[in-house]
Amino acid sequence: MAIEQVKALSNFYGTSLNSRISGYDRLTDRITWSLGYPLVNVEVHKNQLYEFISIACEMFTKYAGYTEEYLIFDSKIYEQGKGIRLDKLFTHTPDLCATYTSVALNMNIKNPKTLTTTVTAGEGYQDIYTFDLSDGVLDPTEFSLRVIDTDSNDEDVRKMLVTANHDADAGTTDGSWDEWSHIYTGTGSLGDFNLSLSGSNEEIVQIQFQPDAGQVATTAKVVVFATDQLTTSTVTSLSSLAFGAYDALVNDYRKVIEVFSWEEGSTSGVNTLFTIEQTLAQQTYFSYAMGQYGFDLVSWYTVKEWLDLREKLLSQKRSFVFNPLTQYLRMYPEPASERFYGIFGCYLEKRIEDILHEPWVLQYATALTKIAVGRVRSKYSNTNLFGGGSLETEILSEGKEEKDKLEAELLEGTPGFGDAGPPMFFIG
Repeated sequence: MAIEQVKALSNFYGTSLNSRISGYDRLTDRITWSLGYPLVNVEVHKNQLYEFISIACEMFTKYAGYTEEYLIFDSKIYEQGKGIRLDKLFTHTPDLCATYTSVALNMNIKNPKTLTTTVTAGEGYQDIYTFDLSDGVLDPTEFSLRVIDTDSNDEDVRKMLVTANHDADAGTTDGSWDEWSHIYTGTGSLGDFNLSLSGSNEEIVQIQFQPDAGQVATTAKVVVFATDQLTTSTVTSLSSLAFGAYDALVNDYRKVIEVFSWEEGSTSGVNTLFTIEQTLAQQTYFSYAMGQYGFDLVSWYTVKEWLDLREKLLSQKRSFVFNPLTQYLRMYPEPASERFYGIFGCYLEKRIEDILHEPWVLQYATALTKIAVGRVRSKYSNTNLFGGGSLETEILSEGKEEKDKLEAELLEGTPGFGDAGPPMFFIG
């Protein structure tokens, strides 16, 4: 972990919402620098630092790393006797697919449109994904690109949007491509992507990758994940919201932590003239208007509670059971042949790239690093150093104390922490 040179000051400008943490490697630098490196040696392997960061991310996402999302439900994709995987609802939800069409992807475990290619350093741009614009098939336009160095296991993840308009008569193809959300775990980007056209009518589009000679020594694996399709031939809006359902670093869809609400769509209109609710509201209005307080708001609330209980006892309103381990949700009673829509309120785990800059993750990973360094030094506590000094092992107890304090903050802390939803109101 040698620091080669003093970095430019621009590398250290950062705010809470514009953090300098761009990946695991930058976070390991922050941890080791806080422990005195490079002026003093820190007895910890880089793989240990990566593992400590992973532990911190897993702890944080378990208790506080979630976003509140609303998923659109379609009974047509519900499987009788089995339920529905909630990641199937991501492409039905505009906020999670944004400018992209609701393509029926097979999301049981992994998207099948995945291609892995090995590229060799020093051989220029090499083809990693090819599709034909003239075959009449709607080709994928949105890709998640993942590069893994076979020697160091450093990773480079980014997203690409390709738009192309093929003119068969003229034998030409017009279009553009763009990259965004670029994240890497090593000291730099592992290479560059490019787009190339071939074929007699420029109908073959080739996505290419060229390894960086300074980052990839021998070979690298490039995983191309075709995630979605556009019917438009122009780039519209690129944002994290447009890719909100997918975590590129773990190469999988985000997981639902809990489902907290369900509302079923209705086609009965707004006519409530002959309902119990309308009758109660009318009685309440006339009682107050005429100065007769025989029916008040307390009675209204009591009757509404009874109506809610009646819905549950008579199965007039569907209930559900969600298993976060399998991500399957099952409804009771299950949807019949009649198609209907609804909306689920859910807590989704944040993406890794969104929680790496959280202060708690840095502090917890630093505490685990202190414990590891303290344990290593305690093995040589009786060793005398040159000049008569001795190894400092108090860092072990310091790390344990910080670890316990951070875990208590996560489990028992203010709203946003703890294994519970945030409060809906405050008194005071």
